[in-house]
Amino acid sequence: MSRPAAVLAGILCALKHGEYRTKIVKLTYLLDEANFRLRGETMTGFEYVWDNYGPNAEGNAIVAEMDKMTDQGVLTMHTHSIMGNAAYRYEINPKYPVRGLPLSKDDWVSICEVIHKYGRLNRERIVAKSKNTRPMCNAQQGDDLVFTQDPIITREDISTDPFWQDTLEAMNNPGKTVSLEDLQTSCA
Repeated sequence: MSRPAAVLAGILCALKHGEYRTKIVKLTYLLDEANFRLRGETMTGFEYVWDNYGPNAEGNAIVAEMDKMTDQGVLTMHTHSIMGNAAYRYEINPKYPVRGLPLSKDDWVSICEVIHKYGRLNRERIVAKSKNTRPMCNAQQGDDLVFTQDPIITREDISTDPFWQDTLEAMNNPGKTVSLEDLQTSCA
């Protein structure tokens, strides 16, 4: 399985239910943007542009990858109409062996952080959050989005971010760590 496919499967796994295409695209973008900001690289390798609806993978690569995963039986896709428009909802095939995804513990932590932070937002709010990221603020519609790495994480960043608070708490309480198997099991 390709790296982008594994990350997309991990996102859908962590959501614990199916999700609409737009939300998956924005969650993937937010995951990649955060990962680049913190580590200097995206998790998926996708390049992003500002298309008609905000940030999207160049060439609609996220949707293309999910469609390929559907053809391979990793995902299932349901199509229906919402207010006269086609809506596409993807979910992990319940028979797919999620434990076999080639994702590290750090990958799972990053995925779960993005789901924790943005997973409950409705479509309008997650689109707004994705449009409010640094790459979008420095671009215009049609532009390639340029990610930048933060030179330093400040105490203020840590104090206002639930993920960093949880990370520090885990570091200070080594008996409360979560194993990779626990993360995979929570997604299965």
